[in-house]
Amino acid sequence: MFGINCAPELFQKTMEQILTGCEGCLNYIDDIIVYGSHRDEHDKRLTKVLQRLKEWNVVLNADKCVYGVSEMRILGHVISAEGVKPDKDKLNAIRNFRAPKSAEEVRSFLGLVNYVGKFIPDMATITHPLRQLTVEKEKFVWKSEHHSAFEKLKSFMISPSTLGFFDIGDRTQLIADASPVGLGAVLIQINSEGNPRVIAYASKSLSNTEKRYAQIEKEALALVWAVERFHFYLYGRQFELITDHKPLEKIFSTKSKPCARIERWVIRLQSYKASVIYRPGKSNIADPLSRLAITETVEGKPFDEFSEQYVAWIISNASPVALKLTEIEKASKADGTIQAVRQGIEKNEWTEDTSTFKIFSTELCFANNILLRGNRIVMPASLRERTLHLAHEGHPGMSIMKQRLRAKVWWPKLDLQVEQYVRNCRGCMLVSAAPAPEPMKRRELPSAPWQHVAIDFLGPLPSGHSLLVVVDYFSRYIEVEIMKKTDSIQTIGRLNSIFARFGLPLSITADNGPQFSSEEFLQFCTTNNIKLISTTPYWPQQNGEVERQNRSLLKRLVISQSMNANWIEELNKYLLMYRSSPHSVTKKTPSEMLFNYNIRDKLPSIFNPIVEHEEVADRDKEAKHKGKMYSDKRRNAKVSSICPGDEVLVKRMRKTNKLSSNFGTKVFKVVERKGGDVLIASKESGLKYRRHVSHLLKVSTEEGNPLAPESVDNGMVDPNNKEKNVTCKDTTSKLTDRSLSYKPSNETTRSKRTIQKPNYLNDYISSWKSIS
Repeated sequence: MFGINCAPELFQKTMEQILTGCEGCLNYIDDIIVYGSHRDEHDKRLTKVLQRLKEWNVVLNADKCVYGVSEMRILGHVISAEGVKPDKDKLNAIRNFRAPKSAEEVRSFLGLVNYVGKFIPDMATITHPLRQLTVEKEKFVWKSEHHSAFEKLKSFMISPSTLGFFDIGDRTQLIADASPVGLGAVLIQINSEGNPRVIAYASKSLSNTEKRYAQIEKEALALVWAVERFHFYLYGRQFELITDHKPLEKIFSTKSKPCARIERWVIRLQSYKASVIYRPGKSNIADPLSRLAITETVEGKPFDEFSEQYVAWIISNASPVALKLTEIEKASKADGTIQAVRQGIEKNEWTEDTSTFKIFSTELCFANNILLRGNRIVMPASLRERTLHLAHEGHPGMSIMKQRLRAKVWWPKLDLQVEQYVRNCRGCMLVSAAPAPEPMKRRELPSAPWQHVAIDFLGPLPSGHSLLVVVDYFSRYIEVEIMKKTDSIQTIGRLNSIFARFGLPLSITADNGPQFSSEEFLQFCTTNNIKLISTTPYWPQQNGEVERQNRSLLKRLVISQSMNANWIEELNKYLLMYRSSPHSVTKKTPSEMLFNYNIRDKLPSIFNPIVEHEEVADRDKEAKHKGKMYSDKRRNAKVSSICPGDEVLVKRMRKTNKLSSNFGTKVFKVVERKGGDVLIASKESGLKYRRHVSHLLKVSTEEGNPLAPESVDNGMVDPNNKEKNVTCKDTTSKLTDRSLSYKPSNETTRSKRTIQKPNYLNDYISSWKSIS
């Protein structure tokens, strides 16, 4: 029933159902087209269509039917083998079209232009001056730029370009670009021979809101608009989306993190199979939109009407609850200092309390009872703590927090309060970096070989073996035992074999492995009158001599593994080389230092006389002292002020995930400290733990107000606090007067030195007493 608003749609649907299954047939309401690539195909398809229409009693008007033509006019277009172009009959009237004399006539002319808009490239930019005349309350004045645009549009419509047919088998490209006033797009296809053809042009004017977008947002909008404009050509098909804006290649990738507005557009393009490709503007045929830009504003229909609402919603939900100006005004009235500043500004009566404000008197003023310094609000004292809390949301660092506050507010000593607030933040403290390391404590060189040794395990290796490494602190001589099992019984057996060759040492330094902390190993040391020195947990630096040897051994094992060599043979070769090579510190071979003679290796050598070891001790102290000074300076080492009775946080040795804080949340109390070795106890369970002082972070005893880590800048103990000095005194880090005043002697002095036989008995007794 014609006359109702849905009649054309119902008629179109009915005709499509009737013609379903007829190949080479299209219809637009009551206009039907039958096409074929050659005459026989055309006639066969036409016969089927006529038969289908007869079956459904559809009557045709014979006077309006056209058969067997290679070119035809339909819906205002001329369709031929060359492509699609507008009907010349509809363009003849345009040749003599006069210039419009009113906004209504301009609007009518633009409607005719839009009819053939897909044949005109850059239509939005070309029509921009004419669209200015259609703005409401805009005075109609016909100028030269309007006449130029009018004539240019007439020439385009009189001789329009021919658009090609879309072929699903050809390569498809969509080129888009943006100018300050409009968007443009060109849909092209490239055949198998590499020849491109234009399928359609499209353009759109920007709304006033869209004109205020950043250029990168306009370029991104052009891509989204162009793809959705040619949705029926592109959906479900692989195509190239070409732009002359290089950043869009990265923004429209899968791993980009764009701003909220562009992120919304990126999501809208995820349903298309598009590859965003950058092409310089000089080769982008849609680029004239940006090069012919006109900056005047003309209102156009927005493409994404909900974009601004979406961005505003994100901002409103992401913003914290802020201080209101009325609240600041009320607090300022009640603040005595700010009211005193008002008296100082108005009457030049400054008091002692307002002396800090007098310096900035030329910058201060009042606006609605709110004190301003320039364009920043001077916060009253009652709101400063809350302001600091708002500025610290998200836990920014000191400098970022200062920058945020300085941009909007100010009060005296603002920076100092920010620093104190960040230091007192428990959350920031838990993830803060570890405090500066303690200064290095170097071990004195023993007076004789094999008095003090260090042991450790290296492994397990891919073969399942582990290496028991024993190092002599005096000679740097190393012994290596290859073991399959590393329990206490096996370890004691191997050490008995080594001690049978070299004798029992005075002390053994080892880590806290289960082999060295078992009852069997403690009993072994007690039986043999050996002092067991256990290193602080998670502090391998305390046993650095053996750890350094492990690194050298591991390097050789990796080489043998890479060369497919027998690693046991290569290990023995390395041990022979090491024991017969002069050490970098002692300048003597480890075998000479231990046995008083050089072991023979494959290199030719002559007998070297034995000399006294006083020079060795001097060189050892000199090298260690230089190494200590260099390392302490490079690491910015400082003496920690942690003492018995202090409350501390303990560093996490194993993090469960990337969001774990650097320090645990439990607070411990320091029970005892010996050098860098600290004994702490849990405040809840009372369990005691042993940790190095570098793994502890001191907190204040003030309830609910933790402090930042403290340290003595000059590395000295406070002489005014005698009780604290006695408690925290570190006697293990003292250097002897000889090491501090050491001056290397020249060769002449050394040659005249009388060689005396060392008193090993006295040295042995002295070493034993120092350990005991």
